[in-house]
Amino acid sequence: MFFNNEIQSVMLEIGKKRTFKKNYNIYKINSKITNCYFILSGTVKIYIDHKNGRRSIIDFVGGSDWLGELSLFCNESDIKENKVLQDVECFEFDIDKLQKLCRENAKVSFYFASYISNKLLTRSYRMSENLNYSLETRLATFILQYQQKGIYNINHTDVSEYMNVSYRHILYVIKQFCENGILSKDKEKGYIILDMEKLKQLREEK
Repeated sequence: MFFNNEIQSVMLEIGKKRTFKKNYNIYKINSKITNCYFILSGTVKIYIDHKNGRRSIIDFVGGSDWLGELSLFCNESDIKENKVLQDVECFEFDIDKLQKLCRENAKVSFYFASYISNKLLTRSYRMSENLNYSLETRLATFILQYQQKGIYNINHTDVSEYMNVSYRHILYVIKQFCENGILSKDKEKGYIILDMEKLKQLREEK
């Protein structure tokens, strides 16, 4: 939204391609973070299970997002739960090598400072959206961001927890989208986007 996240070419020299399948946990609880990832495609859910039994979804990361980048600058002793929702293709980077590059290359350091600042602003903006915009607008924006080649299949429960609304409300708006010819439900794929332009119009109603 605020930052053109074009990865620095010098970084690609120390990265390698990786693929993670659906339902895989990239980071393990109580383990040290040794790698971070630049997502090319797919979606990862980041969440916390609280002691009272409730769950908070912190974020979803998808194409052109980073996962684990904060460990370049601080010790993330409390690893958040994570799960691959859609098969992920990414670049994997060794934390130590990338930290060394940050120390030696000011452009790379500035790149990550800009990315992390953008992430903070984006999350703050999302909190404001939750208070000021309709669920139809927010859900249209979400679907556009996390659809894969015209297919949307994020679990309704995850979306309701992320947007802090009831499962029933999410289901109601999705049903409206289907009735209005925007989406079509597919038993195997999830939802097929029939009218991308209408979704974009709903997104622009901010």
